[in-house]
Formats: sequence, C-alpha cells, structure tokens
Amino acid sequence: MKISAAAAALLSLAVPTATAWTAVPTSTSIVRSSSMSIRSPSLLQSTTVKDAAVEEVAAAPDTGAREFGVVNTNKLSKLYDLVVIGGGPAGVAGAIKAAQMGRRAIVIDKPKFDAGVLPNGLDLFFGGPTGLFSKALRDLAKSTNVGALRAQEMESDVIWKQITNGIVKLAMRNSEGQCRTLARYGIDYLQGSAMLLGEDDPANAVAEKQFAKDMDSPEDGLRSVKVTHTGVLDDYVGFVDDAEVTVTGTKVLVCTGSKSTRLPGIPFEESHRIFDSDTINLLGYFPRSVTISGLGIIGIEFANIFNALGVKDVNILVRGDVETSTKKLGMDMDVANELMRLLKKSGVKVLEGTSVSEFSYVPPPGADDEYIEMKLNDGSTMQTDLFFAATGRYPVGKNEETGLESAGVEVADRGMVGIDKKTLATSSKNVYAAGDVIGPPALASTSMEQAQRAVSAMFHEGDDDVTKDANHDDPLSIGVWTIPEMGYFGLTKEQAEKEGYSVVEGTARFDQCLRGRVFAPDGLCKLVVDEKEGTVLGCHLIGKEAAEMVHYGMALVKAGTSIFEILQTVYTAVTFHELFKEAALDANSKLDFGVEWQEIFAILQSECDIDFSEDYLREKFDSIDEDGSGELDEEEMRALFESMGRTVSKRVIFNIMRLSDTDGNGTIDFGEFKAIFDKIACPKDEE
Repeated sequence: MKISAAAAALLSLAVPTATAWTAVPTSTSIVRSSSMSIRSPSLLQSTTVKDAAVEEVAAAPDTGAREFGVVNTNKLSKLYDLVVIGGGPAGVAGAIKAAQMGRRAIVIDKPKFDAGVLPNGLDLFFGGPTGLFSKALRDLAKSTNVGALRAQEMESDVIWKQITNGIVKLAMRNSEGQCRTLARYGIDYLQGSAMLLGEDDPANAVAEKQFAKDMDSPEDGLRSVKVTHTGVLDDYVGFVDDAEVTVTGTKVLVCTGSKSTRLPGIPFEESHRIFDSDTINLLGYFPRSVTISGLGIIGIEFANIFNALGVKDVNILVRGDVETSTKKLGMDMDVANELMRLLKKSGVKVLEGTSVSEFSYVPPPGADDEYIEMKLNDGSTMQTDLFFAATGRYPVGKNEETGLESAGVEVADRGMVGIDKKTLATSSKNVYAAGDVIGPPALASTSMEQAQRAVSAMFHEGDDDVTKDANHDDPLSIGVWTIPEMGYFGLTKEQAEKEGYSVVEGTARFDQCLRGRVFAPDGLCKLVVDEKEGTVLGCHLIGKEAAEMVHYGMALVKAGTSIFEILQTVYTAVTFHELFKEAALDANSKLDFGVEWQEIFAILQSECDIDFSEDYLREKFDSIDEDGSGELDEEEMRALFESMGRTVSKRVIFNIMRLSDTDGNGTIDFGEFKAIFDKIACPKDEE
C-alpha cells in the first residue's frame, strides 16, 4: 500500500477494529418505534430523531468517513504553536485566543461517551460545559407540558423521546457551532486519547531535531503529545481509523477537566439505574421517582428539574444539614431558605442527616417495573426508580492516560494540577493548565478566562506584563440553574462581618415590582450594604432571571456603588431591575444616616484642615447652650453652626432637627450633634 510521507512519519497503524470512533449508534439503534416500552440504556438510543437535521446525521451509513474530529496527516506532520489537550470550554477558548494572536493551534479531545458521537464524528458534548445536559433538560422542562402529554395517554418512553430529541438538537447546535468557530479560525480538531510526553522522551527528542529550523529559539524547547485511538486523513489511503500519531507544539495547554466523585458503597456498575454527574448525561428513560445524594449545586439543579418534569417523588438526601451545605456554597441563608421553601412547596423532600447505608436491591436491565431498594442510616428503607449521586467532582490530573505526572507536571493527591496563579504555567517546561483540572472554582466562565490568560502569557512578546492585573482568586459571580434561578456575587452578611465591616441588609421580594407581581412573584433580591459608607458589598438573588440579574449586582459591588446612587437611578418600568431600588430603600431604612441625610452632608461637608475633635465640638456646643440643659433648639443650632463659620439655611436646620430629634421634643443633645460631625469629618490618614 502506498502512503504519503507525512503518514509514514506519523502513523502507527493498527488493524481496523471496533473502537471509540466506530462504536456509535447506527440509525436502527437510534430510531425506535413509539410503541416500544422497553427502556433505552442511553440518551441517543432514546431519541426518535424527528428533527430533520438529527435524522439526516443519524440515518447516514457509517462508512468510516468522518466530517468532524479528523485532521489530514500533512497538517499533523508540521509544528504547532499550541497543542490543547481537552475540548471543553477552556480548551476551545484557549485555542481561539492563540489563533487571534496569530498562532497555529490544534485541539485534541477524547469524547466522554461513545454514545455521544454521531456517525459523522460530531461529538454532542464537544465544546460544552459539564452541565450542558442539565441546562438543556431544564429548558425543556420549562417548555414541555408533561401533564398535558400524560392526559393524552402518551407513554413515558414516548414523552422522554420527545425531551431527548430536544436535548440532542440543542447539543448538536452547540457542538457544531464550536466546530465551525474552530474551522473559521483555522484551528484543527482531532478526536483521540492524548498523552503528554516528557521532555526526555525519545519522540520529543526526535521532534526537537525535526523542527529545529522551524523555531525562533530552539533552546526554548517544545513538547510532544502522543494521540491514540484516533482517525486521520491521508492523501493516499484516505481515512485511517484507530491510528496513533505524535503531535508537537511549542506550548501545551492542559484542559482535561474533571470527573464525578464516586463514593464507595454505591454500585455504579449498575449504570442503567445508578448515575453520577457524568453518566446522568446519558439517561435513557423517564424516571418514576428520583433520589439524589448531595445538596451541592448539581444536586439542587437536578432535583428542581425532575420536579418540573412532573416526577412526583423527588428526594434529596443530605448527610449533614441544609445550613452547613449551603454555606459551603457561599450562599446567603435567606436565599437558601427561600430555595428550600420553594423546593418543599413544589413537593421535593429534603431529608437532613440522611444517607444510604446499603443498596439492598438494584433491578437488572429490563425489570423496568421494579424499584431500587435502599436501607438508610436510621434503619428505615426507601425505594426509588433512579439514584443520582451528586457528590462532587475532582480534577482529572492523575489520569494515567494523559501522562501528566510522568511528563513532569506537579499534580496533587486529588488530581489538581499545580500552576503559577498569574501565568497558569505548570512545573513542567512549556506546559500550562486551565479549567477544572487546576481546581476551584471550576466554572465554565472562569475556565475560559484562565485559558485565555494562559495563552496571552505564553505567547506575549513585549516587555510589559500582560498578567499584572490578573487576580486568580478574585470573587466570582455564581449562577445556579434551578427553577427559579439563583445568582450571587460578593459577600454575605456573615462574611462581611468576618472581614470587619458593619453591615445592614436590604431585601426586596419579587412581588415588590410590577413584573414580579404579574409574572413571577416567588423570589427575593438582597443587597449587603456597608453601614458606614452605604456601598454595596454583596448581591444575592433567587427568582426568575436571577442568573442574568446577578451581573448587574456584580457591577454594583465592583464599582463600589452606594445605595444612594441606586436610589437616584431610573430603571426601566416593568423590569426585575426595579428590585434593586426596592432593596436599596430597605437597606436605607436601616442606616443611621440614610438617603435623607445625603443632601445635608453635602452642604456641611468639612474641609480637611478643620479639626472637629470632641473637645472642640463640646466647647462650641456649651458656648451656645446658655441654660445648661444639654440640648439645643433650632435657633441655637443655627447660631452654633454660625459660630463655627458655617452659615446654614433654615431649611437645612429644620431637616437636621427633624431627622435627629428622635424623642420629638424639638431639640437635639450633644451626642446627636457629634454624630453628625463624625459622619461628615474627613477620614484620618493612616500612619
């Protein structure tokens, strides 16, 4: 067989066998008659592919040709500037950033699931966040009237097919969009298992000699990545499956993500009924009841979603208590309590201090009418149709397939890759990391920023520091896709007080604005406010569109905006943003010197060369208080200000007396007078 020179240099060919790239559902395994009642084992096999775009791809014969995830051997035989390992949001963002900086990049990604790869090679999960399935399912739960479908005597498996059709359409739209974006930037995308090779690996040494003339500074070195179980295109033999190639770049960005934490004692091998936060993406049937272990963000989201889908029996098992669990998430307790109220109102049961001590029985595949039987820690028993272990995730740094440790990358016990927090460089030369693999916060948004920052650092050619303004530990806005949504940014009251602030909270329920009253009355908006300055320190929301509104809250906190500025802002009518003004009004009512005082303070604001010490104020006060009563009326107050060189109008004096005279006797005492000047005095310089 004649093959190209590039292929000869790159390929270690194996006998074509059933691999991750050929073991995908055929049209007969995807399209199922609506009259069948046997549960499908996975997401794709439970679709009816009524959508024309999905049907065309799924029905196409599996000829071995691939439209997505394959690269020509001529391209692979050349030096890349950046090799990205991992095709999640971080990996894609990093590759795009490199292309924008004029660099040649490739993304190497192993599909999470064989069942998620269509015959044309499109990986439904490529470029998407871990929670893509839950977000799609949530959207469909809101738009699908399951009760109406059941009223038409439609069977559960048929309803689930309709739902999974929608999920596949949304996933296809995302993954195809990501592939088109990469192609537009000239970025290659190769499906396969990537292993980082060490600097002293023979293949890396060969690559250094091969590409020495292609490098501006050969002494800077390069890094090679071995890719197995991949498919490539050769100019002579066409598509070659189950190949092994070596890809080389001047830099490598590791974005291998995270995996579900699997606690001992849970029979995950019974994958048709027992799920974790990865395998739940392939759920192939409509559960009659759901039990979720864990009160983290993932568990809360899915409990809410299954409930919205009409699952009548949804239980959350919490090993500890709700307060402790929600505080670990940085959640405000009023928001957490509102969430629990809405969950319980909808029928979700939250069982505190509860865990499964034993799985007594898990029905075998095909026994669809039977239930999982569990023994709980208190000795009672529980039955459920689906068990979901939402018990956290861990970084994929110790995965032997990726070879990070053996290639010199420092990896912690739990798989977290060690990085420089400014540049995101690892301990291994020319290797950087971003996303879930480097640990918290492990969010799609932050992962993308990290990847872009890493690429900026690795390819920056000027003398200035492109990472000087980066703060890896900056606070982040959090969105939780429950129904209704949650969003929060900044400090809770408890956190603010630990940092030394004296704070008040302003709260507005969603029914305090017109849009909330009419369309979505459940929810609240809370502002945590510095009592001294009136600035917003935190924003916490639960309600419709909270995950969108939190960005305005984030802007308020970052800009150091005061509630007095919020109260002067005109918000568009019939919007949820009016709630910020309502919350600011509530916070204002709890301040000693609220918005009513701001005009007075602006008029009285002192010049910083005047010393308003207590002795000075007492001397002036006593000089006017001729009768020694310890209190001053309006005329005496005006005379006092004039003696201090400040002529104040009768209107301002009247307002001072009105706001300060808490007992209503028409006078103010020295303590009330001093408090005014303590507020308007310039702050003392710190020595």
